[in-house]
Amino acid sequence: MSKVIDISSWARKKSYEWFSSFSNPTYGVTSRLDVTALVRYVKSNGLSFFENMLYLTTLGINSVPQLRLRVEGGNVVLHDYADPSFTVALNDGLFDLCRVPWQQDPRAFCRAARQGIEGVKSGRVSKNFGDENLAVLYVTCLPWIDFTDMSNPIPDDPSLASIPRICWGQYVRDGENFKIALNITVSHALVDGKPLCDAFAAVQKNLNDCIKLLTGGNNE
Repeated sequence: MSKVIDISSWARKKSYEWFSSFSNPTYGVTSRLDVTALVRYVKSNGLSFFENMLYLTTLGINSVPQLRLRVEGGNVVLHDYADPSFTVALNDGLFDLCRVPWQQDPRAFCRAARQGIEGVKSGRVSKNFGDENLAVLYVTCLPWIDFTDMSNPIPDDPSLASIPRICWGQYVRDGENFKIALNITVSHALVDGKPLCDAFAAVQKNLNDCIKLLTGGNNE
């Protein structure tokens, strides 16, 4: 489901129109999050860090309405949720894309992500770049490096530029804990600093509560 925002009465109409006039209205923030509980959970249970990080991150991003806003055909549209569309490394050193429908159940979501990755790697599923409706989040990771900042290639199309882009790096030890760099890039036409900070806080809360969330104790 989706809802078209009435821009004429929208509280941030002026900000939307101002930033929409930019050739590139996007900005990104990188923050270091604590993934200690998640690392220990997946290692002790033989699970995929990526699949579970993808679930917790998507859950957090979707909890902030501003990150579900998109520019579509000159309208601003609020979606009920966004699916993650993420990069899958191929054996030839290239990559393809995999989109997984969002679902609250963590086991079902991780299973669908695993099947999607296997399908892309086997060549059974191939996703054309840009071939997606806009209720989506673009997700990638750089598990080979612990970065402090990053930038994204942004298309000139304001609709595609309105899609948030999420990237995390290699998790590293910090004393007895594990930390990870998370970058979220958004369009300033739709998302101001406070909602973006709310998204980081929501992801961190999910990471802190990962055992409860991933075992189905609380998926709200």
